[in-house]
Amino acid sequence: MGLDAMAGLFEAAGYSCTAIALPGHAEGDGDSSLENKGLADYTEAVMRTAAQFDRPILVGHSMGGWIAQQVASRASLSAAVLVNSATPAPIFPLRPVTLPGTFRTFSTWALWRKAFRLSRWEADYLIFTALPEEEKAACFAGLAAESGRVAYQLGFGPAQSGGIEPREPRKDRLSDAGAIGARDRIVPVGASRGMAAWFGKQIDYREYPEHAHWMLGEPGWQARVAEALAWLEGVGAERDSSR
Repeated sequence: MGLDAMAGLFEAAGYSCTAIALPGHAEGDGDSSLENKGLADYTEAVMRTAAQFDRPILVGHSMGGWIAQQVASRASLSAAVLVNSATPAPIFPLRPVTLPGTFRTFSTWALWRKAFRLSRWEADYLIFTALPEEEKAACFAGLAAESGRVAYQLGFGPAQSGGIEPREPRKDRLSDAGAIGARDRIVPVGASRGMAAWFGKQIDYREYPEHAHWMLGEPGWQARVAEALAWLEGVGAERDSSR
């Protein structure tokens, strides 16, 4: 499932959608453009886009969910939907199930100064776990490089750095609509449950054991989008200003 397909369902429900290209991730950017990029750079880019709208909705997957948490701490949002979200700093994210797919990356010397790419095996193990076999190659071909500094910041929880990690991010109107069960290996269920416990009653936490990390591209993704739309309706999210 492409981003356009998900956006189409949101737009059919009356929401306007804008995809945000993070620094170093725009079409035509080379891997070198990611060198030394950090979570502060990404968060500020999303903040600038969010500021163009009146109380927007943010939908963030994985690292994007972490960014959405940070933006919600600084801006007035109508709502945020976090899909397989990376965890805030108080929650140490790495678990044994993650290590086979991350060991090579984290053992790369001076990774924090470089960009990196997952191998095909690592991507299938960590991200594309629940995709049909015939779809994995095409998804891998579209997988972007990432900043090693960002990998360290996200991967080591309480040791995250970058000067933007609040200990108590804004907890109201956050929904983790896709913190899923045991099949997710890059954001394991233990980390997601820890995040849900930390946020407490302010987060609508849901698990989907049939899904893995690429949930919005896996069989049944339309039902997850429908649930997110129903949740947005329930909290009274504003359609006219959401992007």
